[in-house]
Amino acid sequence: MKSQSPIIGTKRQHYRRHRPSHSSTFRSFRAAFTGKRGAVPPVSNGPYRKDGTVSSTPEQLLHLSKSAILAGLLAVLLAVLCLRGWQMLESSGAFRLRQITVQGCRTVREEQLLALADLRQGMPLFGFNLPEAERRIRQHPWIDRISITRSWPDTLLIQVQERRPLALINLEGRGLHYVDQDGVIFAPIGPGQDLDFPVITGISPPEEAQGFRLHEGAAADAVQFLRLAAQGNPILPMQALSEVHVSREQGIIAYLAERPFPIHIGYGNIRTRYYQLVKLLEHLYRKEKIEHIREIRMDYQPGRILVASLES
Repeated sequence: MKSQSPIIGTKRQHYRRHRPSHSSTFRSFRAAFTGKRGAVPPVSNGPYRKDGTVSSTPEQLLHLSKSAILAGLLAVLLAVLCLRGWQMLESSGAFRLRQITVQGCRTVREEQLLALADLRQGMPLFGFNLPEAERRIRQHPWIDRISITRSWPDTLLIQVQERRPLALINLEGRGLHYVDQDGVIFAPIGPGQDLDFPVITGISPPEEAQGFRLHEGAAADAVQFLRLAAQGNPILPMQALSEVHVSREQGIIAYLAERPFPIHIGYGNIRTRYYQLVKLLEHLYRKEKIEHIREIRMDYQPGRILVASLES
């Protein structure tokens, strides 16, 4: 058996005698883990749980409940005050209708518009439904656009744009109706209304003619021809036309107000044929031959116009 060196033994004894003792913190933690007396209690995480969520104490929950109840009561009180204020304003005489201004009426009477919109002097302006009143007025066949503006404290401004008639149309068994610039049949003629428009004949629209649009075939050609005449050409203005007949076989046939002879326009190329007719009529007027014309056929041959005189 080997003997231990005296030098090594002396060093071990010196290390054990002079090594540093454990600190009080270390001894406390060691005691906490080993269950000995003097252990330091574990550190609290406060309101935070180990899973990262926040825990609420009963006192905090009670405080939140009181705040929510208070906020709800304040909201109810505010709603009641607003409702009461609205009722007071509505019943007061300061915001009642006293003046109605209507602009743009030429054919439609103001009384008709007021009756359609259910407007009365002295009615409250608060709560008055402007979109609903505009919808009612728009149902009148002569009304194209309508705008109602409220001007506080007691005024309404009604601005209307009426339809502009382009022609009259003769509906068999239903009399004369107006046709607007888009070719829509919109209203029957009434007492005292303007009748100084060309008449479209030869068309049989459906039973419910109001709102029917002349947009196909020779009917659409007739509307285009009249729109060109409405531009005010001095040779062939709207006032110079008395009738535009629509024929399924021959297209459109125009008649001048002061000359009874037919002008066979035909189908298609209406713009070109209108200005060709303007040049032809200008020549006939200048040569003073218009009184001797029996008929004009613009559908005779492509690019050619047949002028038949009474003498031929």
